[in-house]
Amino acid sequence: MHGGERGPGRGALAVVLLAVAQILVVFDTAVFAVGLPLIQFDRHLSFSGLTWLLSVYSVCFAALPVLAGALGRALGHRRVLMGGFALSSLAAAAPALSSAAWVLPASRAVQGVAAAVITAGALALIDATHPAGRDRDRALNVHFAVVACATPAVLLPCTMLLDSVRTANTVFWVQAVAGLVLLVLTPVALAETEPVPGARSRVGGAALAVVPLGFLAWFADWLGGRSVSVTTVIVIAVGAALLPSALGWLGRGERVPALLSRLYTERVAFGAYTVVALLAAGLAGAVLVLMFALQLLGNLSPMQVGWALLPAVAGVVLGCAMLPVVAARAGLAGTVAGACVVAAAGFVLLGLPGAGYGFGAVQLPLLLIAFGCGVLALPAGFARGGSGALPQELNSSRQFGAGLGASLFVGVITVAERNTTTGTLAGLKEYKVVLAHEVRHCFDLGTALCLTAALIALLALPRRAVPAAGPEPGVSGGAPAGTAGSPGSSGR
Repeated sequence: MHGGERGPGRGALAVVLLAVAQILVVFDTAVFAVGLPLIQFDRHLSFSGLTWLLSVYSVCFAALPVLAGALGRALGHRRVLMGGFALSSLAAAAPALSSAAWVLPASRAVQGVAAAVITAGALALIDATHPAGRDRDRALNVHFAVVACATPAVLLPCTMLLDSVRTANTVFWVQAVAGLVLLVLTPVALAETEPVPGARSRVGGAALAVVPLGFLAWFADWLGGRSVSVTTVIVIAVGAALLPSALGWLGRGERVPALLSRLYTERVAFGAYTVVALLAAGLAGAVLVLMFALQLLGNLSPMQVGWALLPAVAGVVLGCAMLPVVAARAGLAGTVAGACVVAAAGFVLLGLPGAGYGFGAVQLPLLLIAFGCGVLALPAGFARGGSGALPQELNSSRQFGAGLGASLFVGVITVAERNTTTGTLAGLKEYKVVLAHEVRHCFDLGTALCLTAALIALLALPRRAVPAAGPEPGVSGGAPAGTAGSPGSSGR
């Protein structure tokens, strides 16, 4: 079915289904993370074994966005999305059917691949069900807002489910059935996209991107788990984020390699992608670490953790509502940088010596982080600001950032296990002291990521005001037409 055959009802149904698909991805992550004590009891795993299960999922999720997008362009995005749902269901059912030691790690790896495929296909399918213009912008903003709100919103249902079951197998079966339901509904709600001519020949090149992206995510986990100072980890993470911008700055001269010149010419689009990746890394890491901290240091039950993180939804919604209005008056660079600083302030409060991790203690910091991360729901705003940043690439940046952040934060947390004599989640006094120390290091890292994003926003994004509604002239699909050369003249 093509664009002229789509009615508004089908478009709305597509937005709903794709939003639910993203919620399934978040559910797969959240229910597993908050249900770690139950999974440890069922499978007799050590703490390091549990964190490794989180890491392998994050690495696969971070490594696949480019390849998944290329497969969608070559084969049709709906077909690839359905393959993601099928993989997700099979991977969830496998540990419920077998208790073999290798099954659960393999299942988590496959679920990471499935999550990457599902996430990468969502934006392309919104393009397929919404004509270019205001409707597509609105659908994109709704989708990104749902993605940003999903993690804190899904935690409460996850914890309610965990409180009502006695075995992790029930959770696995819920995941499997949900994936099958979405698999059946996809042909009803979504139109197939036509394969792009010549796209198959580019799949091999996209597959090569899996290696560096996967290596970066694995290296983040490995580095965090070494007994190095948190300052070293922060310097490496921030340096990696700033390196392409620095290379682009060197490309101002005429006698430099073409790559540096291109980095400079496209610095604004690159800045948008980098800001989204850094904020997604901070948000994903913060929620993951708070799940541990609230249970192990704040002595909250899984249900209480769900309630404690739920107000973050209000922060994201507030950010989504206010930031476009502010950007329309103050400009994109200042608005995004200010939001990043607000998020950094939340991380600072969580990382203060003696900071508590009880229910009330985390509310204000979490609201600040969530409000700042409302930037993640502004894909059309980035495009209308003349950045040349495409919504699909913004989605890939968010996806990679979330996987990278989860790997890095989990790696830092594993230092606590290395520095104590216990390997369980029961938590001795010594264990809690060391864990609290590593948790504060995680939040120091989150502060650095957000401040780096603020700096990149000020240096790279356009300072002019962003229209509050509707695309700019020459916009196609929510992004400026002919974006390759547009960032060079960003209206600064």
